[in-house]
Amino acid sequence: DFLCISLVNGFTQLRYNLGDKTVILQTLQKVHANGNTWHSLNAGRVGNEGYLDLDGINITQKASPGMNALDTHTDFFVGGVSSLNLVNPMAIENEPTGFTGCIREIVINNRELKLTVTDPKGGANIGDCDGTDCGYTVCKNNGTCQVENSGFSCSCPREWTGTRCEQSIHCSQNMCGSHALCIPQPSSFSYTCLCALGWTGKYCDNKIKFYIAKFVGNSY
Repeated sequence: DFLCISLVNGFTQLRYNLGDKTVILQTLQKVHANGNTWHSLNAGRVGNEGYLDLDGINITQKASPGMNALDTHTDFFVGGVSSLNLVNPMAIENEPTGFTGCIREIVINNRELKLTVTDPKGGANIGDCDGTDCGYTVCKNNGTCQVENSGFSCSCPREWTGTRCEQSIHCSQNMCGSHALCIPQPSSFSYTCLCALGWTGKYCDNKIKFYIAKFVGNSY
């Protein structure tokens, strides 16, 4: 079994195999190779149906009925592979070459991979594509980063504030205690305080007693 995303003659291609035959999906439009345009690519499979979406244009295709599980226990590679022996011959159309370019963000199963030196298992020929203080996801929540003489500044969407757009405007003047987490409530232009264990009240400023069950010996 495998799932592979690659560039073939300028087109993005998704190939996956659930144990029967290889399903091939290819985008209708080419990827701009001039290096000045960011593209958004969503690809994967749900059950036996694969999907490939480039900049909002989506195509899907189903594998054989009954084939709906992807069995993968190998490493996940980005940009290239350490050995061609790790690649199923059906996973690529031609002999593969490594990817040269920029990748801004990778999310797998709703978990963002940190594109840093220390987060992956290993890497080679990798550098900061941006090369400025704006770097990698400096501004949170869709904020726009601008390079300044002193470093950088973030231009935030109207719902967010802070030096990195990390704080909701609804929590900017919150009265939650130090043992609480502010949860914004945009629909009511307000917030609620989520209390840590042992604290209660609207602002989590009232201490309460609580007891923990203790087990000894052969308890069950």
